[in-house]
Amino acid sequence: MKSPAFLDLKFPMVCGWLIVAVCMAATLPGCSERDADSLVVYSAGPRSLADWVCREFEKKTGVSTELYSATTGEIMAKLQAEEFRPQADVVILASPTAGEALKDQGMLARLPEGLKVRREWSDADGYYAGTGACALGIALREGSASRDLEWEDIWEGRFPGAFIMPSPSQSGSSAEFVIAFDIVEGERFWEGLRMAKRTGLQVSGPNSQALTGLVLRSHEAVLAAADYLVFRQIAEGEPLVIRYPTSGCPVISRPIGILDGAHNPKGAAEFVRFCFSPEVQTKIAAEQLLPADPGVPLSPERMNAGTLNPMPYDVAKAKTHQREALRRFQMEIEKSIE
Repeated sequence: MKSPAFLDLKFPMVCGWLIVAVCMAATLPGCSERDADSLVVYSAGPRSLADWVCREFEKKTGVSTELYSATTGEIMAKLQAEEFRPQADVVILASPTAGEALKDQGMLARLPEGLKVRREWSDADGYYAGTGACALGIALREGSASRDLEWEDIWEGRFPGAFIMPSPSQSGSSAEFVIAFDIVEGERFWEGLRMAKRTGLQVSGPNSQALTGLVLRSHEAVLAAADYLVFRQIAEGEPLVIRYPTSGCPVISRPIGILDGAHNPKGAAEFVRFCFSPEVQTKIAAEQLLPADPGVPLSPERMNAGTLNPMPYDVAKAKTHQREALRRFQMEIEKSIE
């Protein structure tokens, strides 16, 4: 088995996560001796959603589950650390690029047939499929900008006040944001980022930290904000809004896959089917994510957020662009080397 290519996506953090994964391999779920009929699930957040799905699956099937919940980068590092002693049966990631990398490395088995999936979120060969998704927009406090705010307003310095973008080295969704814009807009995007940096753009921390700063008024806007996290703040009473520029926003799906050589392939197939059931899809919507099933009602916060125009996203091309795009971002924007 080769090393997962997605590890390149988090190049400033890869070595650290890999060391952590190796050192903790004896204590994390799925790393001890396991019941042959149990199911080991590695899932990116939100942790509350992963916990709920595993509990409900146990109730319905009687199959016990062991959950390891972490960031996509941590999960990919853990999979590499377990190269010669694989543990996971099912993996749920917060990055389609990561799903494509696992497929490319021959680490995934085909999913069961007959799933109700969104074609644009799923592998055409049937190795992974998006269970849900989030969009990356601009988070603001209520009343701070009109609904027609566009990316160009940021790139050309027309937005007043300090704004921040989560670091791609700490936020998988922010990394996907950079890759998506690099593919679609090319040099126009990089020119805009350099201008934004000169007019006050900060790059720091994960999504949650950036949104906390917005709530505390340390800055006026968050770029590449994962919308489901903004909707969660809104649902808790925070006076925030998310803006979707009409030119388009990256929509980042959350692929699920069955590991090739899974210890419990039958249980893994049942778990995948369960994740596309109306029950789980309704829970995904309640967690403020976009569900894969278009017939499932969206959350009230998402319904009130305005029209979302998904940006074209070629996952195979994203995988080939990731290393150079993220290295360039680190050198030209985070470190301001031009």
